[in-house]
Amino acid sequence: MRKKFFTLILILLVGIAVFISGCGKKESPKEEKPATEKKEGHEKEEPGVVILSEEKQKAAGIEVQKIAPESVSAPISATAVIELNADRVSKISPRTSGRIVRLIASLGDRVKAGQPLAYFDSPELGQIWAEYLKAKGRVELTRKNLKREETLFEKKISPEKDVLKARQELSEAEADISLSKERFRLLGIDITPFEAERKNGDHPLLPLSSPISGAVIEKNVSQGEVVGPEKALFTVADLSTLWVVIDIYEKDIPRLKTGMGVKLAVTAFPDKDFRGRISYIGDVVDEKTRTIKARVTVDNSGGLLKPGMFATVTIDAKGSQEEKAIAVPQDAVLMDGEVRYVFVQTAPDRFKRKDIKVGRTFGKKIEVIEGLKEGDTVVGKGSFVLKSELKKEELAGE
Repeated sequence: MRKKFFTLILILLVGIAVFISGCGKKESPKEEKPATEKKEGHEKEEPGVVILSEEKQKAAGIEVQKIAPESVSAPISATAVIELNADRVSKISPRTSGRIVRLIASLGDRVKAGQPLAYFDSPELGQIWAEYLKAKGRVELTRKNLKREETLFEKKISPEKDVLKARQELSEAEADISLSKERFRLLGIDITPFEAERKNGDHPLLPLSSPISGAVIEKNVSQGEVVGPEKALFTVADLSTLWVVIDIYEKDIPRLKTGMGVKLAVTAFPDKDFRGRISYIGDVVDEKTRTIKARVTVDNSGGLLKPGMFATVTIDAKGSQEEKAIAVPQDAVLMDGEVRYVFVQTAPDRFKRKDIKVGRTFGKKIEVIEGLKEGDTVVGKGSFVLKSELKKEELAGE
């Protein structure tokens, strides 16, 4: 009986040992699984990285450069107002009083130099026309008289003094007609076409012509209105170039020179830059604002800029106010929505995207105020190729 009891205890101990041993073997795969996951995670590429062989880099024209602080001059930023080019504006008034009998030009019309804008009649014109016709008739009469006296003198019928008197009368008549033509010229009338057409009855109308080519930007006259020299009836402006008048602070005056390039931005066209050059720098400082006026002449052949617009200008002025800044070529900076970024070379065949914050623009370079440090190697030319490769990898990953 006692022997059977020990045998039973032995069997139980062996069974427990086997059970414990089996449990230990089942746990071993669970301990190895994290090791496998760690290995896979190590092999997976870091996001935002593009791998490109040196051969492919050369084919794509990729160029890199090391970042180092540069000495730059902070550009001058100022507000400005766009104005008409005063050298290409004409206010047109009549040369004498009269009544408008025909209007030709309307507001906004494009006109050429010498083109009539309106015609008007004048009492003065009627008087000059009458004197002209009188002088013209007298010239014809005295010319015939001179011819008759010369014939009589040749036949020894009339004395020479009658010929001399006839010549004097013709000269006086010709002087009168020349005076009338000059008075017509002063009124802006060319009498030659009327002489050719022999319009001896009705006198010509006074033309109100534009001395320059441009657009009619003001019209202050109506049909039938009585006008005089004191009133400007039309304003014609050549809008192909405009003036941008800038307020420059006193401290920035030494940095300005005529001929400097200026970049202009307006609210109406936020994505477009307009460029011009400083054509004039004022000589007097405003006592209240402590600024001077500088003028920029800007091309407006496209007609986008309008007089009266407000603008912001940036002047790449050199001077003593130099500072150190990290700057990269503008071609190196890419956009992802509102985020700007560059590619930094981390190994001969590896390029990593780095988000940056930018500041001012210095010529063809742009300041980086956050995201890069001295010694980073940034991709300049060819960055768009890396952007395309990165997009391909992201799409493949999805």
